[in-house]
Amino acid sequence: MNSFSSFAISFSLISVLTGIFANFNFGYRQVGGGIIWSWLLVASGQFFVALVMARLSIQYPIVGYGYQWASRLVHVHYGFFVGWILLIQFITGFPSICKTFATISINLFNLNISDDILSYITIAIISAVTLIHLLGIHVVTKVNDIGVFAEMIGVLLLILLLIGVWIMSGNVSLATLQSCTLFMSEHSLQFSSFALSLLLGAWGLTGFEAAADLAEETKSPTTAIPNAIMISLISSSILGFLILLSLVIQANGFESNNENLLISILTNSIGVRLTTTLLLFVLISIFACAVASMATASRLLYSFSRDKILPFSTWISFVGKESKSPKNAIIVIWGFSCLSILALKKIEIISSVSALASYIGYLGILIAAIMSKRTIIQGKGYLFNNLQRPVQWIALCWVIFVIISLSYPETDVDGFETKHLPLITTSVSIGIGSLIYLFYVRKKINRGLAGPPIINI
Repeated sequence: MNSFSSFAISFSLISVLTGIFANFNFGYRQVGGGIIWSWLLVASGQFFVALVMARLSIQYPIVGYGYQWASRLVHVHYGFFVGWILLIQFITGFPSICKTFATISINLFNLNISDDILSYITIAIISAVTLIHLLGIHVVTKVNDIGVFAEMIGVLLLILLLIGVWIMSGNVSLATLQSCTLFMSEHSLQFSSFALSLLLGAWGLTGFEAAADLAEETKSPTTAIPNAIMISLISSSILGFLILLSLVIQANGFESNNENLLISILTNSIGVRLTTTLLLFVLISIFACAVASMATASRLLYSFSRDKILPFSTWISFVGKESKSPKNAIIVIWGFSCLSILALKKIEIISSVSALASYIGYLGILIAAIMSKRTIIQGKGYLFNNLQRPVQWIALCWVIFVIISLSYPETDVDGFETKHLPLITTSVSIGIGSLIYLFYVRKKINRGLAGPPIINI
């Protein structure tokens, strides 16, 4: 991959257009238009996390990123758990993205179908993404690059249309922003409401590190990857802020409990036809996000298997001669995704793992960076050498705060008695990884049969 394709992987996995369209209703109900300030807070915190990731991507440009970083900075036993958490993030996020694509497509064309048919359509989308990956990284990058261009066009079109309509209406007022600020301050003592307001940004501004997972398929990785990490996060943060700002200034007079507030704002402001056109761009963005998610999940699984960490590692780590891609790792992700869609009618069971697991994975990487006694590469990267430790600690505190924010508030999913679904499902996933470690991985590592080779840098 060239530098743009590396950036495109991270930008697509963040997919700010997808995140806002999927979660705007939820965020707006918590703090009204104050959601734009929550977004900026999340963007600021993620900036420090991205700085640490960018630095590590220079030091260790290796497929498997977090697993490899933690294994080399601390120990492979610790690296396994960091890698496992990151792996469950992506293998649960990928089918969720595909089902979101299927759901929006059905709504766009006003189709009335059963849940079983929706599941079959989702499996077809999962299979289409899998086929693209089996054809090789060159096909993946071309598809993903097209998706990025489409998302950029969709984002700019959305912002320009909404702001243009707002100015031409003659009612150029920021009263909505002022009122929502008061709304947020009135509830400042309720941690649950404030924490929930952060979830839009917390869900929407992850995945910027995805480029690091494809380091061995990237030209000049020590330059391209840190640039991809930082530029994808910064650009997504700015574009997301402008989208939210343009939506909030048009939201005056709408009830926050509206079933589909975002669509109502769009159809009222720019009409049904333009709204439909924007949804087509959203669909392209979601598909590109699915492609990027499969890329990251399969490479992380491949990295585990190449180091003989998991059962059937020799088979999973096979690389196709023509495609030069980890074909069997891709097939494993496809199989798990299809089974999860068929077995679990409520996709919330799967998707509830992804966001929380991503931040626990960040936490593991940050702890490894702080604990490490290895000398960090000097004179390269986005940080002055004497600022590395302060940035790492700021990033660590931020990630802990987000984990609490994702775990503490009660969730409400039809059909489940539990009120803390993300915490429970993520704990179960970590428990499965712990069993695999105790009965399989630990012995292989202790016998020297598994783990990355010792590389002195």
